Parts: sequence; structure tokens; C-alpha cells
Amino acid sequence: MANTNYVIKNAEVWLADKILEHAHILVEDGVLTNISSSEISIPPDYDTVDATDQVILPAGVDPQVHLRVPGQQEKETASSGLAAAVKGGYGALLTMPNTKPVLDSVASCRLALDELKEPMDQTGVEVKLSAAITMGQRGKELVDFEGLAEAGITAFTDDGVGVMDDTLMAKALAFSEKTQIPFLQHAEMVGHGGVLAPSRMQESLGVAAYPAAAETDMVRRDLQLLADYPGARYHVLHISSEETLNLVKEARDKGLHATCEVSPHHLFFTGDDIESANSSFKMNPPLRSASDRQSLRKGLADGTVDFVATDHAPHEAAIKTTNFKTAAYGTLGMETSLNVLLDMVAKGELSKQRLVQVFSSKPADFLGLDDSFGSFVTGQVFRGVLVDPNKQSKIDENYFAGQSNNSCFIGQTLTGAIREVFFGKRRHRLSN
Repeated sequence: MANTNYVIKNAEVWLADKILEHAHILVEDGVLTNISSSEISIPPDYDTVDATDQVILPAGVDPQVHLRVPGQQEKETASSGLAAAVKGGYGALLTMPNTKPVLDSVASCRLALDELKEPMDQTGVEVKLSAAITMGQRGKELVDFEGLAEAGITAFTDDGVGVMDDTLMAKALAFSEKTQIPFLQHAEMVGHGGVLAPSRMQESLGVAAYPAAAETDMVRRDLQLLADYPGARYHVLHISSEETLNLVKEARDKGLHATCEVSPHHLFFTGDDIESANSSFKMNPPLRSASDRQSLRKGLADGTVDFVATDHAPHEAAIKTTNFKTAAYGTLGMETSLNVLLDMVAKGELSKQRLVQVFSSKPADFLGLDDSFGSFVTGQVFRGVLVDPNKQSKIDENYFAGQSNNSCFIGQTLTGAIREVFFGKRRHRLSN
């Protein structure tokens, strides 16, 4: 096991509220004991990590991950999913409930936690569970909110399916207002039949158009319901359109508690970037126009978008064929997310402090994690990511640490490379 007593020397430290130059970080038994831009005394048995020209920032927190646990080991296992988290610098995540069985009961949630216990200990990655809003995610009957809340569920969502029934959604918002547990909406009205957003590639492939209205109409409906439950915590998953962003902003201006996130692929690509033979570009919601992408990038920078969530969705090769009509929705996200944000910093579109906020501190606050996530606090477990911002990462099929490699970023050269991650008593040196 790697030495848990060490000093990181000469690092540029990025935090949510400040930047420290040429800083030294002293860690004892996985706990931060000192951080200073002045020289510090180093005990003789400590490892020294030379971070000259490197950046260290708080570990990432990903509030939307499909770990596929339990019951979908053909896509991902608990061990491979947390290996992907380590590769991407994520020290905590929220896993989605569309598993086998669905996480719609205390019993099924315990199954997931049993599988996750050992990999969490081995990696130092903390996993929180979301539970479904409706039984089996079928949209007909609400789950036992009270029982699941008492069992420690962090959030509720039918991710992968929008909650269509107005009455059920209103009852869900009422429970959120009462408990302050967030409800995460996969905003998609059923029946549109679309595959890709309107674009040249959509027309070339001959697949049906996936209209932005499928997303915005549900968000608009939800916000009308939210007006009756202004204390509820309503959150829109993986927004894809400028109109959705505007709706959320208008709701906040009215005093409603509405938040939203964006996924790295919607920040990086547009519908015109889709490669005809790579169905990893088929995701839900789809990639949209350059104007939508620019609005999402601007919204992330100015705070309209609350944070980044990867919607990491591993799939086995058999269902990610070259046929866009029949291939499954979903792309990987955890292992390349920080690179996308570093690219925005390099282009002057995102400040260093804002990167830390959207990658780490804001989602940590959203999930109610302790102060060891999202910041560096003396006396707390140290959770950090050491990055070379000047190196580039070439993404190919062998880049990924998880079980699957269905990534729309294959073939890209991305900004930055993670050198090492520190998750309490777990240290992971990476070969990026």
C-alpha cells in the first residue's frame, strides 16, 4: 500500500474561492494537516510528491452516474465503475436507479450497497444512492418515499424516463418540500420517437428528429407544479437546450428552487460532430446545435448551470452497434469530464475557481457531503487530484479503466492529464 504520509510540494492549488501559488500540502495518514505557500517542515518518513508546474484541486463529485449495480454486470461492475471514477478524478458519485432490480425499495438498495462496499473501501470512492420515483420506473405508482428516506437515500429520480403523470409529480414535489431531498427529473415527454436532434447527420442517417420540445415541455410543466411547492428541490438532469436553461433561470428569478446540470459531451460536441459509425454519439438527450452548446458553456461559466454531471452510461458492445436506430442510448463520461473543463479554462471560457465549483464543491453541496469533499480543510480527510494541465490526453479504445469503452470522445486529443489522485488513505498513480 502507498505511504499515507506525504507532502505535495510546489503545486498550484485551485480552490472554489482562491488560487494558491507554489503551495505545499502536508498529509498524515490520509488527513490534511497543513497547506501553505511557505516552506513547511517535512518529517523524514514522508513521501515527497514534486508538483512543480502541476495543479492540485479537490476531488470531483459526479451527481449522475450509471454504475449498473446491481444486476447489469455485462455493462459494468462495482469494481470497474469505481475504477472509472478514479481514472477521472472523482472521489464521490451518485448512482442512478435504473438497474436490475430497479432501486425502488430498501431491499434493492441494500443489494447495491452490498456490492459496492468492498470496491468503495479499495478505491476510497464514496457512492451515494438515488432511488426511483415510481415503482419499476413505470410511472404508475410512487415508491415508499418515507421508508427510502429513512434508509438514507440521497435523491429520487426515474432517470432514463420522465415522470409524465402530473399528480404523481406533484406528490413527489410535496415530499421534497417536506424533507429537502432533491428530486431529479429526466425531462423527456414520451411519444416523440426521435433519435438525434435535427442536424445534417440526423438527415444523412435517415433517423427521426428528437425535438427540443420533448425536454422543454416537461420542464415547463414541472415548473408550473413547482410553483405550488416553492420549497421543493427540483433539479433538471443533463439539460441540452438553450430554452431549457432559460426556463430554469426564469423559475429562479421567481424564487423557485430549481437547479440544473450539464454533461461534458453537451459542452464539447454538437449534432454536426456526430460520426456516422460511432453510436456512442447516441445519447439521451441528444447533442444539439452550436447555439445550444454555446449557451450551455456560457451558463456553466456564469452560474446559470449549477454544475457538471457526466451521465456516465457504460454499455456492452453488442447493443452499441453502428445502427443509430437500434443502438442503446448512452456514452461514457467520468474518465474525460475533467479534461473538457480544463479545455474551457485553457480557452478562457471558465475560470479556475469556477472549474472547482462545477467539478467538485457545488455537486458536493448538492449531495450534502461533508467538508472533505469540494475543499481542502485541515483536520479533514484529504481528497485531491493532481493534474498536469499542459499535457494532452489522447483518447482511444484502451484509455478507459471501466469495463466498457462506448465513448464519443474516442479519437479526440483532450487538454490535461491526471497524474495522481489522493482519496484519504488510498493513493492512485495514473498513467495518463
